[in-house]
Amino acid sequence: MKTIKKIILFSLILFSGCVSNDIPKAGLDSVITAFELSGGVAEINPELRTVTITLDELTDICNVNVTKVEFNSSAVVPSVKLVGNHNFTQKMTVTLNNEGQESVWTISAQQNISKFFTVDGQVGATVIDEINHRIVLKVSPFVNRKELEILSICLGPESITTYEPAPATLHDFSNGQEIVVTCHGRSATWSIYVEITSTLVELVSADAWTRVAWLKGSGIAGEKNGFRYRKAGDEQWLEVPDVQETGGVFQAMIDSLAPMTSYECLAYCGDDESEVATITTEGEMQLPNPGFEVFSHAESDKYYSFFDPASSASELQTKWWGSGNKGSTTVGSSYAITLPDTETFTEGSASLKMMSQYVVIKFAAGNVFSGEFSHTIGTSGGVIRLGRPFTLRPRKLSLMLKYKCGKIEEHTLGGYPPDDPVKVGDNDRGVVWVALGKWDYRKYGGTADSPVMVNTNEKSTFFDPKGEDVIAYGKFVTAESINEWTKVEIPLEYYSTSVHPTHIIVSCAASLLGDYFTGSADSILWIDDIKLEY
Repeated sequence: MKTIKKIILFSLILFSGCVSNDIPKAGLDSVITAFELSGGVAEINPELRTVTITLDELTDICNVNVTKVEFNSSAVVPSVKLVGNHNFTQKMTVTLNNEGQESVWTISAQQNISKFFTVDGQVGATVIDEINHRIVLKVSPFVNRKELEILSICLGPESITTYEPAPATLHDFSNGQEIVVTCHGRSATWSIYVEITSTLVELVSADAWTRVAWLKGSGIAGEKNGFRYRKAGDEQWLEVPDVQETGGVFQAMIDSLAPMTSYECLAYCGDDESEVATITTEGEMQLPNPGFEVFSHAESDKYYSFFDPASSASELQTKWWGSGNKGSTTVGSSYAITLPDTETFTEGSASLKMMSQYVVIKFAAGNVFSGEFSHTIGTSGGVIRLGRPFTLRPRKLSLMLKYKCGKIEEHTLGGYPPDDPVKVGDNDRGVVWVALGKWDYRKYGGTADSPVMVNTNEKSTFFDPKGEDVIAYGKFVTAESINEWTKVEIPLEYYSTSVHPTHIIVSCAASLLGDYFTGSADSILWIDDIKLEY
């Protein structure tokens, strides 16, 4: 025990010595620690020195009431008064002064209000130019522009926006129309233009994945719109089922396609057909070492790594899976938190066993992830890099798992995010999540192979499933024990069907809040037989 205490003391001295010359004087780095407002929420990023506000639909972006702002020091003086009403249609730049040391912060607001405008007989989607208050749409040559009917309109928050003249009275669009839109006591005149198009139907896009393809078409609203497809070289066309339509724009998914195969497809509107497009499906790829059958002491004799330089398979000779073992075993091999389990498995000869532990003075969640453990930060935390190169688009991830759920105790309650509070006595939670994205390591602090850096001491670096470079995300959480091997399927929700990812992140942990050093030292998660399903 004396030896362990000496190691901890030496680590703390070494850590404090390493960082003391790299940061400003204590207390002088100005940070916004709290930012509250009426009608919205704010996200603070100390690393980027930004406050990003998301406003409710009914909030007036020109008159946002900021109710509370706090800093990390009472000596911080902002260049402008922040508490009060502000116009956030443009970004606000604020300089924080702390005893002569200045830091510049940016405060910006975003507000998502769905705007739409459709008419009977419309062809394709409406173009809405919010900056110039201009609406452009197209109708077929068989439609009389003097007798149009507006089917839907929303150019502001629905319950508090008024229109003059009333939309139901507007019918003659042969020379355009104007409508005055009023909201929050301010009015704007919108111009509406209706054009004649000779193209009655168009295949707007066709995005082929591995076993599915996503089609989008443009046709005449109210007509029979749809898609047909066939394998390249076949004669018979097949109808695509379950077509969804909104105002002349329609879309559908073709299922059960063969990988790496060419298909032809077209859109139709009534008796009119678009030009034929040829698409080719992508291939299939599974993750390396999906059953964790391969492991070695390649990195250290204190813990197992899940690759083997002596393997006959090239993809198993280098590291793809990382874990927290490198950090937890600093004080001894008995503190390894991720191990192969040759006693319990569903296929092959092993499974992966992740055991959360209280490692001397810090809680550590048993975990495994695509990426690598970088380094420890004294005894206060660690840095990992998430992600591995991957360009395909699976629809879900499946795996076999078991879980032993423990209770959170006083000494294992390190912290939690504001939107997920926990307390002593609560059940711990096991978690598996997967994400696909286009993460640039120069932006996210990692490496070309593992681009997303997470520092457990900097909450602003924690993975954000709604981040701008995330293409797809899926998550499974259990707060109860699962005593028998159970198959779990995690569907991936894609935010775009056309964008290709550059990397994949798969992360599994016996304690959901392990990044916050919170969980149960009794929790164990077993996983085996991971599969990507296309």
